[in-house]
Amino acid sequence: MTASPQDGAVTRVFPSVLSVLLVAAVVPCWGCTAADQEGASPDEPLPPSHAPVVFEHGIKRRDQQTDIRDRRRLKDDDAGWKEKLALAQRYAAGGYDQEALQILNAALDQGPPAEWAGRLKGLESSLIARRASEVLLRVSARATRDYIPFNTPVDFVIRFRNVSNKMVTISPPDGAASPSAVTLEITRRDRDIYASEMRRSWNQTVFINKEGEKPVQIPPGGTWDFPVRFPADEVGPPVAGLRVIEVGGTMRPTRLQKGASRRNVRLHVRPGRVVVLPRGYEPLVARPVASMRTAVQTVAPIHLLVATEFVAPSRRVDAVEVLADALADGDPSLRRAAMGGLSLLRERSVGEPVRPYAKPLIAALERAPERSDAVMEALSTVTGVTLAPDARLWQDWWRREAGKRTTIPTAKQNDVSNIPR
Repeated sequence: MTASPQDGAVTRVFPSVLSVLLVAAVVPCWGCTAADQEGASPDEPLPPSHAPVVFEHGIKRRDQQTDIRDRRRLKDDDAGWKEKLALAQRYAAGGYDQEALQILNAALDQGPPAEWAGRLKGLESSLIARRASEVLLRVSARATRDYIPFNTPVDFVIRFRNVSNKMVTISPPDGAASPSAVTLEITRRDRDIYASEMRRSWNQTVFINKEGEKPVQIPPGGTWDFPVRFPADEVGPPVAGLRVIEVGGTMRPTRLQKGASRRNVRLHVRPGRVVVLPRGYEPLVARPVASMRTAVQTVAPIHLLVATEFVAPSRRVDAVEVLADALADGDPSLRRAAMGGLSLLRERSVGEPVRPYAKPLIAALERAPERSDAVMEALSTVTGVTLAPDARLWQDWWRREAGKRTTIPTAKQNDVSNIPR
């Protein structure tokens, strides 16, 4: 069989392709030197592939940074260390701090791997700090006012309470030591009428007493207040809704004494909060539920959301009824504000029976099936349950819950790993 001219062309091209592949296998890159093949010289920086990414507020305190070794993937054969940590967490969650510390000390004495040693030491440090707050010095952040209007400075007081039976003294540093400091962790949460929530956090350090100043002495049962202020421009501009400022943190005293003995402990600052609202909110405080009904009738979404903030615990179910009416019968522009109000009430009602809160929403779904999307979103937000948009299914669920003690859920309700560090 004779080859056609086309076959000859294929025969002539194929060896050339093999040659190229063989050369590519021997020479990794064209124009590379021997040094390039072994690896680029560390003295020659690589050109950037794109502009650098800048993270705002990315600087963390050293004690908050995780060691690089702790980021490695945990091994499957470390189940024993995981069980020890979980056991200590269960004791700590139940309030048995001393027993939890004994478990942690015994585990640390066995020389755990680095990735587990960090976790065990972190929980140990948290428990020691929590115990110091119960038997030595309790530090808390307190807002001077519960509610303030926008464009107003926020004033807090860091209160130190001596819960021991001896004089507690915070002495100024001597020599090159740093002064006692409180690192405040400020969190700003904005909740607007569009049911969106924006969160921003930052740290700010304040010094208690510097070198040369008088020591702070707190008698047993006494308190000492240290005022701090956040300027209005730092708190943030107004929003179409409300803003919550939470202030907590950590105190690191340089020289702390209980009586004649010196203590080297880290103390948690119990967080406080203040709500920032639009000006003219005062009329909503006296009758919040009635103000919510007026806001639904007059289609005032900001008033509907702000008034929900002032609802007393005994009137929360009544407030849910108003929000359910807004979703089922109110103007469609009220939907996002009503959802924001429901989310706010849900945060305040964790652990309470869920049936009374679900009943008005189920009734709204039954009488307004054309608004099922909005009412279903509200039911899922309050109960944490997802069902089809059928009032009969929800009625059946509501009846089955009668014999249970189901409460309003939260993702952090049974989480014992969020003990402050």
